[in-house]
Amino acid sequence: MKKTMLFLISALSLSILSCKKESSTFDAKSALKMEAQVSSVSNLTIETGMSLAQINQVIAAATAGDTVWVEAGTYTITGKIVMKAGIVLAKKNSVNPVFNATATTTDLLSASYNTELSNCVFSGITFWNYRFVIANAAKVTFKYCIFDYGTRKAGTNETYYSDAYLQFTDTDSTLVNTCTFARRVNNSGRGIWLKSTTNSRILNCSFGNGGTTGYFVTAINDNSESNSLINSNIINRNTTLNADLDQTDHGIYAHSFNGLTISGNTISGWPANGSGGAVKARNGQNVTISGNTFNNSGILLYEYSNTPAYPYLNNVTVLNNNINIDTNVNDIYHGIGYYRDNTTGTEYSFRIEGNIVPNGTISFAGNNINVANFNAANGGVYNNDYGILSLKAGINQSGNY
Repeated sequence: MKKTMLFLISALSLSILSCKKESSTFDAKSALKMEAQVSSVSNLTIETGMSLAQINQVIAAATAGDTVWVEAGTYTITGKIVMKAGIVLAKKNSVNPVFNATATTTDLLSASYNTELSNCVFSGITFWNYRFVIANAAKVTFKYCIFDYGTRKAGTNETYYSDAYLQFTDTDSTLVNTCTFARRVNNSGRGIWLKSTTNSRILNCSFGNGGTTGYFVTAINDNSESNSLINSNIINRNTTLNADLDQTDHGIYAHSFNGLTISGNTISGWPANGSGGAVKARNGQNVTISGNTFNNSGILLYEYSNTPAYPYLNNVTVLNNNINIDTNVNDIYHGIGYYRDNTTGTEYSFRIEGNIVPNGTISFAGNNINVANFNAANGGVYNNDYGILSLKAGINQSGNY
């Protein structure tokens, strides 16, 4: 009996010791996992495999001026990436991390931001099917980022603007520099939309490759309040989209602006018709379009009656652009043209100079044009190489050939 009791006591002791050992092992693993997570947060590093909640936890630990580093990898994004003012979100090594929101299949995953994005920088991050809607922020910067795989909302056409990867509204001093934008077949759309912004700059970006990533309705919409610079971008549309005019709305489309410079860009692929044009600028003032190369279509200038807040197109300079058109057509679409249907508004000071349009048309012949206003402040048509020149009588001209 004593031997039996001793055996039972020994077995029970071993069982207790075994349980303690397993519990100790479990606790150690949990502690290591928690320690790694705390370390990642304290080091401000988003590590491969983290969930959206963990990503936001790391960002939440940062303060203005800090850089949150993102390791290479693909991260599943199911909601808003929560930012704080003054934070830099940057890739940790040479490979762009991918924030993948393609699980949202009916439209772009749209996230709204306000002043919490002021002074934030996104550097070297790839965003799939993610849309930033940014309002009232200042000095937001995107550089070396990639935007791709945007999903088009079913049933929408060229009037649907809420498919731009980046939308800035009432922002100041935003910068988009050396970023890449892509739109895929059956998912056409926009790249960037500036709305009531000041001092915005879009520099050295690429929009499409003319093939698989070139399904753009419009690359850049500019409805800025003042002082936009769109410089040295390459915009290359897939021309197969031209057959669908419901998905065609100009390469750069600007209206209701005051102070806009479009310079040094190369734009290809939009058709030479009322839905196309490499650049369309209407109902605004103080616009310079200079030193660009446009292929397939050129520059459309308009003053419509349907924008009563801006019943004018004033102080227009079109200077030293190269416009490559396939065939001579005597209209406003195949080169540089102007149209006005507003009988109460007017134009003022158009200077068209030094453009090379050897197989295209320079057309300022509309009946509504006010010749005296067109010529004001050194306006006129000078020193252009053209295929067809069609000007209303009285417009200043010289040196054209």
